[in-house]
Amino acid sequence: MRLLCLTFAAILVAGGVFVLCVGWLAGYEPVVRIRDLYPAMVPETALTLVLGGIGLALIWSPNARKSSRTVGLLMIVVTASGVFAPSSTDRFGHDDGMSLATAICGILAAISLIVWDTQRVSMWRSARIAAETLGLIVVMVSLIGYVMSAQALFDNPVFTKMAITTTAGFLMLFTGLLVSDTSFGWVQVLLAREPGSALLRRILPFVVLVPVILCAISVHTVAMNDDAVLRLSLLTFFVIVSVVMCAIFFTHHTNLSERRALNARAILLDSERARQAAELALSRSQKVEALGKLVGGVAHDFNNSLTVILGNLELISADDDRAARAAYVQEAINASNQAAHLTRQLLAYGRKSRLEALPNNIDDMAGATLGMFRRICPANIALHTDLNAPKAIVLLDGANFQQALLNILINARDAMPGGGDIYLSTRTNYLAAPSLDGYDEEHNLTSGNYVKLAVRDTGTGMDARTLARAEEPFFTTKPVGEGSGLGLSAVSGFCRQSGGGLKIESEYGVGTTVTMAFPQSSDMSDFAERKAPDASGEVTAARILVVDDEPSVTRVMARQLQLDGHVVRVAQSADQALTILEVEPLPELIITDLMMPGHIQGYRLAEIIHQKYPNTRVLLMSGYESERNRTEFARTQPIAFLQKPIDRATLRVAVAKALSGR
Repeated sequence: MRLLCLTFAAILVAGGVFVLCVGWLAGYEPVVRIRDLYPAMVPETALTLVLGGIGLALIWSPNARKSSRTVGLLMIVVTASGVFAPSSTDRFGHDDGMSLATAICGILAAISLIVWDTQRVSMWRSARIAAETLGLIVVMVSLIGYVMSAQALFDNPVFTKMAITTTAGFLMLFTGLLVSDTSFGWVQVLLAREPGSALLRRILPFVVLVPVILCAISVHTVAMNDDAVLRLSLLTFFVIVSVVMCAIFFTHHTNLSERRALNARAILLDSERARQAAELALSRSQKVEALGKLVGGVAHDFNNSLTVILGNLELISADDDRAARAAYVQEAINASNQAAHLTRQLLAYGRKSRLEALPNNIDDMAGATLGMFRRICPANIALHTDLNAPKAIVLLDGANFQQALLNILINARDAMPGGGDIYLSTRTNYLAAPSLDGYDEEHNLTSGNYVKLAVRDTGTGMDARTLARAEEPFFTTKPVGEGSGLGLSAVSGFCRQSGGGLKIESEYGVGTTVTMAFPQSSDMSDFAERKAPDASGEVTAARILVVDDEPSVTRVMARQLQLDGHVVRVAQSADQALTILEVEPLPELIITDLMMPGHIQGYRLAEIIHQKYPNTRVLLMSGYESERNRTEFARTQPIAFLQKPIDRATLRVAVAKALSGR
């Protein structure tokens, strides 16, 4: 638009100067009057157009405000002198002068230039657009009169002395002024990039030119015949033709726009389907890859544990040395505990393990965990603590929390082989949705008070690619044999299962900060000092029914319970257990697995026992607990639960508590 405006400005200045110099000063009449019967462009009009061209060019300059206002005031002075004190125009023997229409156009153009520096004010912008539009209308009336050779126009005192060159000059001036500001008014609608404006620009030449051409043809046809009815008939015909052609043109472009929109929509739908298919394929491949890693990691660690267990059992069978057998047994037990710990990590990662959430003071648990960590922390690593949540209570499984914190501390230790600093801090914070301080939607956190525990190290840190995979199962940067890759993934699963979240921040070469956030509990009623279960006390003998579909499990548990003096009966299914309860003396305690063959599962069996035999205690056990089953039977939720594998001490304590009614 700037180039168009500057082109119009150059034509106006050059044309006005040419009329003044060649026409009026040199006396060459064809320059000021194109045809003998047409009015001439007087010197004041030529000078007004020169000033208008200068003003049109100056509005694009950096100092447009002052310069455009000055030019506008000069245009008013020149126009006024042309109306009230015109120069002598009898050189060519005609009564030439500035017409009222020319004066109106000059004043309107001057007003537009004067208020140009206030275009940021909506009222003044509206006034400027109105002045330019009105001037354009006056010019168009004169132009159409010339095209139609309208004698009445030349007889009208408003337009009698307006030259055709004056009409063309003001047409360029007002057009340039209008298009110089395309962010306001009807020009904005005309020149916008939206489809409606594009369609308007296509239709506008047709709407403007076709009626003019048809009416011109009608005028010249009527001039050959003076019949009034024929004039009216021809005018009606050409109006109908113009309207029909406009409708056909508009409909055609509307159809084209609809077809393009439908094609674009179809392409978009195809692209969306392709994208969804690609995302689904990628998701499946990622799941397969993750499953492969999971299976490989589990197989590797379990095979190691099974090798130790099997080897030591064979040594026990082959070696007669009783002292050596004790060592073999201890190694087999340690390997079994490692395998049990692996399954707990997997279940915590998958949010499937049962957590015994109890009120705990997070500062106390963090201090106890640090005491254990100091035994394995090298001397070249300094521990710094800043525990600022002495009264903050959270509902957590204490053992799993300590294991999660130990995993984080061990990772921090391993990230600083040459020594460094580990900073552990706790504090309470209010996390507000939707940001939640950087915890993403995966954690499903809600607004509220949280207790945050942060571990920061000054180790090697992680780059962005490693950080993005830090929580993946079996992803590790440690050498083979030094890490299973389940540490942070298990911590993340524990945090999510505890209603909180995990956030990892790291910068390569600077260090890493791992933050666990847990909802702060307001319930202090159950918070008290708790001691570890004591399995060395006296055991009261009782009748116990063990229900499990795995014979080896029931056989081992029966032997362990019989060693404590209990009378044990076993069942391989819930149906068999119910049959035993109907025909044999009722046991004081039933220990049942959750997942068993048949239509009655452990929770349903517990519910039936509560209904039929309310005096019989029930203990539930499982290697995998279903979240759906746990919430399905509300009456059985308070029942004590044992997570497999179960060592003898844990079994003894659980049985004693169940028999005593705790």
